[in-house]
Amino acid sequence: MTDEVDLQSLAVDRSASPQGTRGKRNLVTRYVIPGVLITGFFSLIGWCARDLIFEPRAVTVMPVVASDATVHSEGSPLFQAAGWIEPRPTPVRVTALAPGVVEQLLVVEDQAVRAGEPVAQLIKDDAQLAYDRALANLELRRAEFDEVQARLDAAILRFEQPVHLEAPLGESQAALATVDTALSNLPFELRRAEANHAAKKQDYESKVAASGVVAAVRIDIAKNDADAAAAMVEELRDRTESLRKQQTALTQRRDALRTQLELRADEIKARDAAAAMLKAAQARTNHATIAVAEAKLQLDRMTVTAPVDGRVFHLVAQPGSRIGSGMTQMPGHDGSTIVTLYQPDSLQIRVDVRFDDIPGVSTGQRVEIRNPVASEPMVGTVLFVSSEADIQKNTLEVKVAVPDSEVVLRPDMLMDCTFLASASHDP
Repeated sequence: MTDEVDLQSLAVDRSASPQGTRGKRNLVTRYVIPGVLITGFFSLIGWCARDLIFEPRAVTVMPVVASDATVHSEGSPLFQAAGWIEPRPTPVRVTALAPGVVEQLLVVEDQAVRAGEPVAQLIKDDAQLAYDRALANLELRRAEFDEVQARLDAAILRFEQPVHLEAPLGESQAALATVDTALSNLPFELRRAEANHAAKKQDYESKVAASGVVAAVRIDIAKNDADAAAAMVEELRDRTESLRKQQTALTQRRDALRTQLELRADEIKARDAAAAMLKAAQARTNHATIAVAEAKLQLDRMTVTAPVDGRVFHLVAQPGSRIGSGMTQMPGHDGSTIVTLYQPDSLQIRVDVRFDDIPGVSTGQRVEIRNPVASEPMVGTVLFVSSEADIQKNTLEVKVAVPDSEVVLRPDMLMDCTFLASASHDP
């Protein structure tokens, strides 16, 4: 069976659309929307140019000050904060003044020590050897000084008593006197020799004349005596010239020795040189003495002592640790710190105060301090407010002085602090 579909019944009659609806749509899109946009644009321009069109009015802005109108009487609590005991103003570092290796710690934590009491011992073998070497060098320098001193004394003695110059001068004067005597006696000896020669010659001639009577041997003897006498005369005549030359040489030698005795240049030079050497020896001795003192100081520094009275706070170094070198830096301490001390009669409290409570803190303000170890609360005073805040806790440190009391307080003990209002407190 076949069903027939009437397509005409599905057609839409478009001629039935009303004309009024189309006219309203055209009116909105053509006039209303553009008018709204233009009106808004000109309104925005007018709002921006209002200061040019209308003169602005001057006003005064007053800050709002918020204050606490609560009035506190003197001694009334303002706020509470927690604090910790710490040394005042800082812990005392006991440092090794010489590099070395810690051999033994002589104290324990919280032990009471006095100024000058040993707290640690460093290995001192090297320092002991250096001290012994310095002592040996000092003895050597002192021996050199004594030797130079003896040389100077001898030089001064030779200068003041120049017997070594006077003896040659005396010998030359004696020799010159001998020559002078011989030279002065020479004329007499010459005349005696001439007279002897004349006598010998006459005897020879007489014997020659009587040769027939006198034996030939006697004539020869007389001739020899005459010749010897003539030779003596010639010798004495020649001796005059040699004696004069010898006299001149001895005179020059005597004068030279006398001048040398008067000047004593070599002795002065030896004396001054010995004095200069003595000064150098004295300087070397002083240098060796200083070296001994330095070595002794280095040896003494192997024993580390406490600089003040107090109690041991922290043990920083350990036996076997190297102290004093640049590679031994530790957090919060330098490489030479052995222990830290604190003085029980000089303590303070580090109080963390919130920023909101800082206006209520003033220097000299009383603070009530409580701790379970104390049967009664203590009253301290504000020393100062720290200049650096803790950005993590939003607090500022306030230092509070701990009063003298019989309560046993130790660093890092937790304290409850109540800040009290003062007479000048103005909240």
